Formats: sequence, structure tokens, C-alpha cells
Amino acid sequence: MRRSGSYDVQVQLGLPGKLEAMLARAVGDVGAVFPNSLRAISALAEAAQRRWIAYASGDLPLPNGHRMRRHTGQYADSIQIEVDTGDGYVRYVVYSDDPKAGSLEWGTPAWDMHKLLYSSHKVRLSKKGHRYLVIPFRWGTPGTLAVGAYVGREMPQAVYTWWLQGDREDSWITGEYEEPSVLDEKVAVKRYTYRWGDRLTPTDVAELGLDPNEGVGKRLVGMVRMRNPEFGFLRSEYMTFRTLSEASPEGWMHPGTPELGVARAVYEWVEQIYPALMEEALERDIERLKRRAGER
Repeated sequence: MRRSGSYDVQVQLGLPGKLEAMLARAVGDVGAVFPNSLRAISALAEAAQRRWIAYASGDLPLPNGHRMRRHTGQYADSIQIEVDTGDGYVRYVVYSDDPKAGSLEWGTPAWDMHKLLYSSHKVRLSKKGHRYLVIPFRWGTPGTLAVGAYVGREMPQAVYTWWLQGDREDSWITGEYEEPSVLDEKVAVKRYTYRWGDRLTPTDVAELGLDPNEGVGKRLVGMVRMRNPEFGFLRSEYMTFRTLSEASPEGWMHPGTPELGVARAVYEWVEQIYPALMEEALERDIERLKRRAGER
């Protein structure tokens, strides 16, 4: 497994080894000499791709027990196979070129979120001329294996029960429009309109036994249950929104993201099954070569 470029995370599978390569070059066609080995490594590359997609989609938990959440599907959809052939060799490269692949694989350090005010096209201008950005924070339900956007934001059971009781009204996106970016008027920025439902108020938070002025209670104030348009009424997301502006005090530090090692998990899985699989395939190829030599 290796890192290739800024956004390219790869798992490479190669055929053949040095001795096999000499034989293949002598014949001129690696597929003709090692057809069983070639089929085995091709199948293994496809299996590695399926496993990586399963991790990325949350269909399969990572070896450490964490289950990723599929938000847009962009990361899972970016996982591809590339076949590279040369003088007596074939190499399969399973890779992701999604911009998130590197941060998901190796994690990211803490960073000052004020930088977004000078780089994000989602920035707006206040009436006083200050740049500001409305930042959504997702919350996981109790029992969530929190990774990525949900780290440190698993809502207490009492809050989840509050949302499930009574006739709480969801919020949802009602439309969208475009306007020029504050940073570059040539760039069109998509904006959304909303219909807001119930919100978790400071009084609600206090009645649930939490302090609305500090800690997790303060972070919960203003929570909405946002209907996910991708799933309609079947699924919703719990979110709070906070405004970051040039006038905001210090303390807007993103904690960074954990190292998930998704491609590494695939690579280690391949390492476990590769030797026995390829040894069996190579034995069949050698027996095939022996039979062909005997026929001559």
C-alpha cells in the first residue's frame, strides 16, 4: 500500500516475481505462461475493491470495530481498479482519488477553522462587512460507533428520547438557488432554503438535566432533526448549526480527524490470503507447463 500524489491512495498487486518474470519475458506473454496466476490475482484485485467499497459504504466494519457512515457516496464510488502491463509483468492497482481519501487514511492534525473564511466559497458577508460561515455539526444517536464527523458528538439518550417523544416536527430543505461567491464572483455558489421545525432550546436542555451554558449541553442547544432528502421520510440527521465569522473569538479549532487506515485494512487482508491463493495458482501453472513440455 502506498500514497501516490495528494489524493491518491493505492493498494498494488503484482505478477510475477523475478523468476516468473524471466520465464514470461522469454515467452513474451505473461498470460500465456501463468493463466491461472493471472486469473487469481485479477479475482483478488476485484475482491480487494469490493472490500474497500464495503468499508467505505459502512456495510462492513473496519478491523477495529468502527463502521464508516456513507454521506454522499463519493468516497466509495471513487474506488477503482487500474491494470498496468509491461515487459513480462501485470500489475493491478486498487485506488481512490477522492480528496477525502488521504485524510480518512492517515488522519489530519488540529487546525484553525478561521482559515475557511478565506478559502471556502460558501462564505457570506454580514451587513457590517464581516465574512461569516454557517457550519453544520452532525450528531450520532446513542450507541453510534462514532467516527469522522460524529467523533465526540454522540447525543445523550435523554436527548434522543426527547426527539422520539411527542410530535416533533422535522426541518428540511425546500429549495435551492445560486449566487456569486464572495471570494470570486465568477464562481456560482449553491445556496439552500429551509423550512425549520422544532429546535432543542436552552430550556429543553436544562429540563433534560444538562447545562445549556457549558459542555455538551451548550453544544446541543439549537439541535434540529433534518430530514435527509436522499432518504425522504425514512431517515433523518440530527444537526446543530454554528456561525463562524471574522468577529468570532479564538477557540474555533478543528480537532482534526482520526487515522482510519481503510486502505491499510484492505492491504492487510490481501496479505493474509495472497500467499496461499497465489501458491495454489502457481502450482497449477507449473503443472500445466510440465504437461505441455511432456507433450512435445
